[in-house]
Amino acid sequence: MQLKYPETQIREDQERQELKAILDSGILKKAPNLQHFLEYVAEEHFTGNSDQLKEYNIAVHALHRPEQFDPQSDTIVRVAAHALRKKLEQYYATEGAGHPLQIQLPAGKYALSFVRKTSDPEPASSTAVSPPVQGSDRRWLFWAGAGVLLAILLVPAGEYLTRQKPSVMVTKVASSSSSAVTERGDVIHIRFGPDNGPYTDAAGQRWTMDSDCQGGTTFVHPAVEIQGTDDAALFLAGREGKFQCKIPVPPGAYQLELLFADTSGDKEAARYVDFNVNDRRTDAIDVVDEAGGNNIAVGKVYAGIRPMSDGNIHLDFTSDGAFINALELTPSESDSGAPLRMLAGPAVLRDDSGNIWRPERFFAGGRRTSDAENLPKDANARLFEWERFGHFHYLIPVVPGKEYRVKLYFSEGWFGAGNGGFGGIGSRAFDVYCNGTTLLNDFDILKQQAGRTVVITSDHVKPTAHGMLELNFAPVKNYALINAIEVEPEG
Repeated sequence: MQLKYPETQIREDQERQELKAILDSGILKKAPNLQHFLEYVAEEHFTGNSDQLKEYNIAVHALHRPEQFDPQSDTIVRVAAHALRKKLEQYYATEGAGHPLQIQLPAGKYALSFVRKTSDPEPASSTAVSPPVQGSDRRWLFWAGAGVLLAILLVPAGEYLTRQKPSVMVTKVASSSSSAVTERGDVIHIRFGPDNGPYTDAAGQRWTMDSDCQGGTTFVHPAVEIQGTDDAALFLAGREGKFQCKIPVPPGAYQLELLFADTSGDKEAARYVDFNVNDRRTDAIDVVDEAGGNNIAVGKVYAGIRPMSDGNIHLDFTSDGAFINALELTPSESDSGAPLRMLAGPAVLRDDSGNIWRPERFFAGGRRTSDAENLPKDANARLFEWERFGHFHYLIPVVPGKEYRVKLYFSEGWFGAGNGGFGGIGSRAFDVYCNGTTLLNDFDILKQQAGRTVVITSDHVKPTAHGMLELNFAPVKNYALINAIEVEPEG
């Protein structure tokens, strides 16, 4: 029992030495808030009070926030924790790579962990241990992973586009001829990340690199499966940290849509994106929370954005945890944003009225199929070529506080006399909800449609406070399905 105190004291001395090494390294020299954060949570660790760490205490005692601090409206603690976590990873990938004892701030927690990287379990051991080569290993893995990813992006993407070419042509619906549209209005598509040239997505749209941005760092994450998109390449790379963009655009008003997918394994409330649009501050974005998890594509929409006097739209990302994967700027004078017309497949169509229908986005669940040989005889028949069926939902970004008209396009291509006589009315029924409100109950396409198609319109649909229309399709009998979705601003 006499050895317990000496061993504990030796371990604490080593931990304090490692803390001093980080503070003396200068890695936090230009980030005093992060230094105060680290010193505070470290002292709570040494006094045995780590389990008492709360956002409020850290904000008031370490980050000098007033006693009226409200963690629901001020995200400084979560932002600082994420930034400190990145700084610790950076330190141990470089200067501290050979340290046998390393300090970590686990995701989603404020209590420090001291992790021993040596194979010797005795804290006071004098056995010589070769320094680990974590830094070089990580750098080698990064460049190897980047090389593999570039090969994935450059080669299979081309093969995919070749295979999908008939489906991604922009077609004049109900016309005898079709051709790819090279002029797509004035929509601006920008992707972020290492400059490996423009990218052509599954619908044939061209995305240019973020040549108008400065600051931060670019990143490429391992090739993971991104849900909710046919263009994973747009979400595997990006720019992060504090950076600024000046995007030159023609005069007029625009809808700005930011595209994200958190591929770094963060948890909810662990990373926030703070940014300004033309010097106007926006609400911080928790991408994992908005999307419902990691590796899921999600969008955020801002309307009525105009270039400043220098002819540029300015984006200023202000938090260490900020990042972005891609963005779109669509001409729109409406303060409710531009209409969204979306197929249930990776295609682009132009209808008889000249409206462009874009590829499916922000989907989860269900399966997708197409049947170009069994189209209805109605006008704009190719709106019904693709179908998503099963139990699924969409998370469609719009402007908070506005109202929208939602049109759902259906065609029964499986049951009924027009499909070979198999089944009929009553063979399929499903519910459709939007943000918890019922839009359709026990909906039966065959009972509603006059020919082969039916369009259901819901007016005055309100988004969530975060600006989302979450459309849920729930089977009642057999699978739910959808062919196309249209969302138009009201007023």
